[in-house]
Amino acid sequence: MATMILLPTITDTIQTPYWLTFPLATNAHDCLDDDNGDTSYCVSSSDARYMILGFANPDDVTSANSGVAEGDIDTITSVRFLSSGRSTDRRNASLLDIDYETPSGNPTESCSYDPHPSSYETINGIARSDADGSSGGWSYADLENLEMRCTKNWIRQLRLSYLAMRVTYTEAAVAADNATFFGANF
Repeated sequence: MATMILLPTITDTIQTPYWLTFPLATNAHDCLDDDNGDTSYCVSSSDARYMILGFANPDDVTSANSGVAEGDIDTITSVRFLSSGRSTDRRNASLLDIDYETPSGNPTESCSYDPHPSSYETINGIARSDADGSSGGWSYADLENLEMRCTKNWIRQLRLSYLAMRVTYTEAAVAADNATFFGANF
């Protein structure tokens, strides 16, 4: 099985001032594209506030995205989110619900980030084999339109420093180039 990582590239909706970015005036998706702890993150202390993030198209191959062209994929096996966050409260965890906004249908996953003065905790979602919970699998178009909704729960401050999608897929078979093979042997 091969994998690719899709990073957030657009913030479709962010409830400000309930979700703030650090550094300030930075787009939320830019704060979540690398797991570099307290140098960039999204932060919220408000209950029931959300942000919706769009992700890189799967054929986007940059230094951070490990995209793959549609023709190079036979089947998409699963998609799961990868996250890193922390509670700034001394004793209590911070809670975040992560949900597939588009395509919708998979259940919401709740993440409980433990309190810690400086270290971030990695929480990865369940590998989903269906885009919408209907046992129909994932299509390349599902990946092209992928959006995630992050909803903060309770009043304990949460810092989210990383959110990405790991796509597991089977590579398409590559046809052999017999001309080169036979040409090299004659």
